[in-house]
Amino acid sequence: MKKTILTALGMMFIASSAFAVSIGVSGTAVYYDASGTETTKSSSQKNEKSENGVAPIASIFLEADNNQGGVFGIEVIPYGAKVADFDNARTDTDTDDSSDTSGNNKGDINFKNAITLYVENPIDTAIDGSFIKFGLSSVLIETDESLATGSTYDDERIMGVMVGLGKKTNRSDGTFVKVVGEIARYQGATFDGSNDSDSVKNTIDLDDFTTANIRFSVGKSF
Repeated sequence: MKKTILTALGMMFIASSAFAVSIGVSGTAVYYDASGTETTKSSSQKNEKSENGVAPIASIFLEADNNQGGVFGIEVIPYGAKVADFDNARTDTDTDDSSDTSGNNKGDINFKNAITLYVENPIDTAIDGSFIKFGLSSVLIETDESLATGSTYDDERIMGVMVGLGKKTNRSDGTFVKVVGEIARYQGATFDGSNDSDSVKNTIDLDDFTTANIRFSVGKSF
């Protein structure tokens, strides 16, 4: 539902503008710093873990001019972009149930079907083409796991807010280049594992987390 609302709002922003429309592609280096807590089945043992790293993400965008000399835009990540992975061994701590939890657990964490609505407005600085950027994002956190227990986890959609500063360079042929530094804050989520033979399950609570991004974009105005 959140994804549908964001898409509809984005299309309204674009359709309501009588100014130039631009399309383009972006490549973003995303630094993430996240933490969470796993609660294991019937033992209720809590395992805390934090993770940080850098992930490359590609996206496409559509923009329209606004009355302030900037743009309204919508950006989409049209695939499952891998942002983290895990590979760890564990012993069986759930000795009071019939399912063995020992073995090697591995998987990927993906940003999938992410949609961001944003506005960019010019600001006066010593750098020509400077602008400030604000955005609202909806991201599906997809877990693609292979666990020793045979459990699987549901995917969860989360919301985030973003602010950034950038520089836009317009070219005589109607193309442009943008470089943007961004900080984003996302809400946490709870991921429920599938029930085992004893009808108990693991849960993972993802804390609110922050990303810092460097985005390079190229586009064409029409």
